[in-house]
Amino acid sequence: MVAVGTILIEHEIIDPKDRTTRTAISKLWPVYCVPGMTMHLLSTGQLLQSGLSIEDTMDSSTFCDSSGDAVLSSLPNLWGSIQVVRTCIIKNNVPNPVSLVIRHPDYKTIHCQLGHISDKAMRHISDNVEGTEKICFTNKKHICHSCTLGKLYQCSFPENPKCSSETLGLIHSDLLELPTLSYSKYKWVIIFLDDYSSYCRVAFLCKKSDATEAIKAVFWLWLNTTSYSVKCLHTDNGGEYMTLELQSFLCEQGIVHETSTPHVHQQNGRAEWLNQTLLEKAQSM
Repeated sequence: MVAVGTILIEHEIIDPKDRTTRTAISKLWPVYCVPGMTMHLLSTGQLLQSGLSIEDTMDSSTFCDSSGDAVLSSLPNLWGSIQVVRTCIIKNNVPNPVSLVIRHPDYKTIHCQLGHISDKAMRHISDNVEGTEKICFTNKKHICHSCTLGKLYQCSFPENPKCSSETLGLIHSDLLELPTLSYSKYKWVIIFLDDYSSYCRVAFLCKKSDATEAIKAVFWLWLNTTSYSVKCLHTDNGGEYMTLELQSFLCEQGIVHETSTPHVHQQNGRAEWLNQTLLEKAQSM
């Protein structure tokens, strides 16, 4: 494309009501000059976007304006989806031609096509982008349904008033990935939090698959050093907690395994908060 402009065309219009033919002169904009093209192409989609409607018959297709009057006609389909409009380009000296100008995109169209930008940014487009028309803003504030949904946030989950009534009655556990590899090649930390006493214990892992052995080691340690045993383990649905080996161990020890709903981290909130607390303390030190 080397140029863009406006032209006047003289063309035939076939009235779909009485099938009479008349000649009219219309203005087209924008018209693009593309080197190497051997024919003039008129986009049906652009005409429809400008507010025209189309009526198809066996003999022709007719474009009508908002009042129902015919403004452009094409001959029967000759080459697949391409139709022919008998027209010729004339000099720009005809007063008040019929306008087939492609209307400028409205506020809603520009807002959506530019990634739902703000009104403040849209007001600078016409001043900073060459060749653009001034965007008309309505007095009534436009509410974009997509923007409204995209900016919604989930309300905070209410605190759970229930608490375990005995030591090690409920253990919260989660896996935390360290931001950097430690000197001892540890990349993961598995945390254990007693719901009753808020006692916390951590174990360092080189890889996630070591989680099962770490859980078994901590549970055996608590069983041998205290007079309490773990009654329930609460985790997310991470694969490290769903291995056959770990499930068999929990079943043998009579430990109930509770899991949170997928993608609902709030149900494992105590462990998530502990992860954040430990990570913040580690980064501070």
